Amino acid sequence: MFTRPFGRGLWSVWTGRPIINLAVNAKAERRLGVRAVSVVTQTYYITSAFDVQLASSSQPRVWRYLMAWVGLIGILLLARRVHTFHDGGLLPPDGRFEFNARELWLYRVFDLEHVVWTYGADVRTRATTMGLGEPNCCTHCDAVGLHCICDDSLAQHNVERVRRGAAMVAAMGDMAEYVPMARRELFFWPLDFEQPKFAQGSVPAPHTGPLRVVHAPNHPQFKGSSYLAEAIEQLQAEGIAIELVRVERVPNDQALAIYRTADIVFDQCLIGFHGYFALEAMALGKPVMVFIRKPEYLLHPEECPMILITRDNIARVLREFAANPAKLSEIGSRSRNYMLRHYGLDAFAQRLANAYHEEGLLP
Repeated sequence: MFTRPFGRGLWSVWTGRPIINLAVNAKAERRLGVRAVSVVTQTYYITSAFDVQLASSSQPRVWRYLMAWVGLIGILLLARRVHTFHDGGLLPPDGRFEFNARELWLYRVFDLEHVVWTYGADVRTRATTMGLGEPNCCTHCDAVGLHCICDDSLAQHNVERVRRGAAMVAAMGDMAEYVPMARRELFFWPLDFEQPKFAQGSVPAPHTGPLRVVHAPNHPQFKGSSYLAEAIEQLQAEGIAIELVRVERVPNDQALAIYRTADIVFDQCLIGFHGYFALEAMALGKPVMVFIRKPEYLLHPEECPMILITRDNIARVLREFAANPAKLSEIGSRSRNYMLRHYGLDAFAQRLANAYHEEGLLP
């Protein structure tokens, strides 16, 4: 192994795709006395709230590539631990959703503790997904091989070579189906309740007007958006006062402002696991409708107040709440309390500390 001039390294770096929770995870790890930081090459429109952004999408590709190498060199020299997803760190992937082989090799040469997480598309394959039963993420896919890694042999090869040098691998929910050797108990989508946007839940006003359903699909074909739209149209044809508000391609702060106006939030009815959007809505005190394939996909399922649905009963569930909207306030209150107990920084930091201890990764 290469001997670094600055010793074993003091930093823990969260990097890879600019997923919205990277900086929150790094902040939670700092609760353990670790010098943790989030580093991305560039950001999406959703958020730029990362500790270090090396470049921007408006800059030339060659500059972004150069800055990715600058960031990687800094990680190699200064970090003890690096967190990535299965499809890569700072350098561009070798192929579709494939971890850059040079970066993986450098992690091993510089003796970094490589912790690997999942976000969905980096591990989701078509055969395994279809094997989960109908409906699923592939049911209405409009571009096989584009949105996810899809190919089972390619995904298996990528997961195996990433795992070969990994100190720990973690997955949750349906993502664990594709990485069966991963730790499943970490539930690594925490929220920072110290931020003003989550410091207080929404205070429900006396209900007047139509029942407002808010839905924020990044990929409508995967979330079952058409089933929700059909259910809303059916209820409106019955004379029920209900409206659908879709939130798409807006920054996170603007999206949260719209979530606060919801009477009820619809996450998805196909994938079988909730998204980060659902957790944000619950943190605001909003009741969330979602299809969950297996109870073990949830953190403390016996406490979780999510409104469990299927693609076939959306209209019936919404009809019941439209007739008695007062029920939603109580579910929203339980939703926020559930999030405060299990998805705050301290709760995630404790899960992380336990895993580190079992894997021998504590500083």
